[in-house]
Amino acid sequence: MSASSVDLSRFHSIIAIGNPIVDISAEIDSESLQKYELKWGETVFANEKNYGFYEFLEKKPEVTYIPGGSIQNTLRTASWCLGMEEENKDKYSITMLGATGNDGYKDKIMEALKSSGVKPLLQSIPDMSTSRCGVGIFQKERSLLTEIRASNCLTDEFVKEHEEEIYANDALIIEGYFLQEKFDLCKNLCTEFKKRNKVVILTLSAVFMVKVHFDKIKDIANLSDIVVSNMEEMEAFAGTEGEGYKVVLEKAFKKLEKGDRLFVVTDGGKGVVVSQYNYEKDMVDFIMQSFPEPIKTEEIVDLNGAGDSFLGGFLSQYMKGRSLNACCRAGNKASHIILKSVGCTFKKDDKIEFGK
Repeated sequence: MSASSVDLSRFHSIIAIGNPIVDISAEIDSESLQKYELKWGETVFANEKNYGFYEFLEKKPEVTYIPGGSIQNTLRTASWCLGMEEENKDKYSITMLGATGNDGYKDKIMEALKSSGVKPLLQSIPDMSTSRCGVGIFQKERSLLTEIRASNCLTDEFVKEHEEEIYANDALIIEGYFLQEKFDLCKNLCTEFKKRNKVVILTLSAVFMVKVHFDKIKDIANLSDIVVSNMEEMEAFAGTEGEGYKVVLEKAFKKLEKGDRLFVVTDGGKGVVVSQYNYEKDMVDFIMQSFPEPIKTEEIVDLNGAGDSFLGGFLSQYMKGRSLNACCRAGNKASHIILKSVGCTFKKDDKIEFGK
């Protein structure tokens, strides 16, 4: 399949599976980072050495609680860009599949999803706490401490019980993080969606996910129609770095079985590349490259959720059948708004003019 023959028919309903998380966000200093053995710009999982970080954040007077998690951020952004809380709630459908505890964190997630027009399909796990992420911010950089709790307990029985609602959707998004504990469940969903000739989308989520769980990522990528990542994640998947995006993409495509899939790869201010492999010519077709408008350093508040919101903006226009260039522009614009906010949040006066 060549670039000129890309099927631009779209879907109107999405269901995504991932970790519903509440972000606990506050400003910190470098000393606190060292105390809890965290790192700037990286995600670390909770252990006995850093567990006190959550209490440290929650004692801060300026602490904020923001519904987060990669997929939840993406879905809320897509819904916001589509105006689903207003005029388009009957035209499009976006659903979050996952699990929470039965606590105050769950209430915040349910409220955020419903208010943004996203349907919650969340299993409530008794005697478990909702997953959370401690977000420490210092001079616009961030450190993330994630504790996956109830979301790891989503059951096959719950999915089976709601399979009619799940498979009624046109597309499935798999959050790469979710493959750590729920690979079999995710693969079964992907396989069933493909049997029904529906769309599967995979996010690589993080460099460590690709390196530690490469076989799981590759297995789901082979079932996917769209693979989304940033450049560092794609380099990890390709097994190379510093060779330029053309080499990275070619090596990444060759890791997978033949298929008419798209790679959507973001690279911060360097833009986004949407590409596809031409197996007849044995080369990468560069469908397009899109560059975001410059953003002033002083305008950036928080990098948290920028990549997630890009995908949300991209998908919002993809669902409308817009060109890939328009999809990328929408993703860049949504990401810009999130960069100017704490976490993945939108202000009432935030508006995006998508154009043609």
